[in-house]
Amino acid sequence: MKKKISDFMRHHRLSHQLSEEFQMPHEKDFFVSNQYSESDLEILLNFQKIKNSKKIKDIISRKPEMENENQFLLDVAKNLTFNKNKLFRKRDDANSELINLWLSLIEKKSLNTYLKGNTKVFTDLDFENLGIIASLSRDVQSIHYISRILKEEYGIILIIEKSFKGMKLDGCTFCLPNKIPVIGLSLRYSRYDYFWFTLMHELSHIALHYDKLDTPILDDLDIDTETDVEIEANRAAADSLIPREANRAVFRTFNEPDSLISVCERFNIHPIIAAGAVRNKHKNYVIFSSLVNSIDVRRELGFNE
Repeated sequence: MKKKISDFMRHHRLSHQLSEEFQMPHEKDFFVSNQYSESDLEILLNFQKIKNSKKIKDIISRKPEMENENQFLLDVAKNLTFNKNKLFRKRDDANSELINLWLSLIEKKSLNTYLKGNTKVFTDLDFENLGIIASLSRDVQSIHYISRILKEEYGIILIIEKSFKGMKLDGCTFCLPNKIPVIGLSLRYSRYDYFWFTLMHELSHIALHYDKLDTPILDDLDIDTETDVEIEANRAAADSLIPREANRAVFRTFNEPDSLISVCERFNIHPIIAAGAVRNKHKNYVIFSSLVNSIDVRRELGFNE
């Protein structure tokens, strides 16, 4: 009996919130106590949680210009609810909350992007395609047009959504319900080599693990992982950016900028990409600092700190 009363009161409160937030008719005009499912109730609770969040200004700043604010937040709340139940059953920490919120934004924006049209039907992505896409990294301006290339030529949607402060995630890959693959990048770091390795890592998931993408793959590249899926994506990303025949020459250039640039010219690799690989190989993030920090990707793409 107590549970029934509690459920009724919960419905009552949420119905009132719905009336207030969306300026709908008062609950007495449309409220039926069994009208909502548990998922509906959770969506409304998450909507209210977002509205009351300390990050609400940051969240709203990410809204498309012409979209209604409440509708935008409600759509995010729907994704938030679904993802929490699907992805974080065993975790409820602050980072999971931020990741879920960020992923919900990626899902909403990727669907909006698809609905605007001009997305090629995705068929396949192979290692040759990975190499062709990675070759675009030789042109620094590629960060401005790579989204269009992926969408129109490969049928892949790329959404760049700046990381929330304190969020430990670099990227994600998943499929929309119609099987169009989506990549989300957080720009947690602003280096050019980081941008391209993260992008190629996510693209490698599409090439290698497309059948697993009904559930999002979430990548924190600061964590050394031993799962086959991540090892395979790391290897494919590295090979696409720096051909194996160039590895020995590149990794010998330990803190020798002139030698590095010479090797990069010979193998047609962008020097920042090679410098980042050398730093990661030797786990020395002091060498080549001036070179790898010479391009600020967030600033180039117009993302304010």
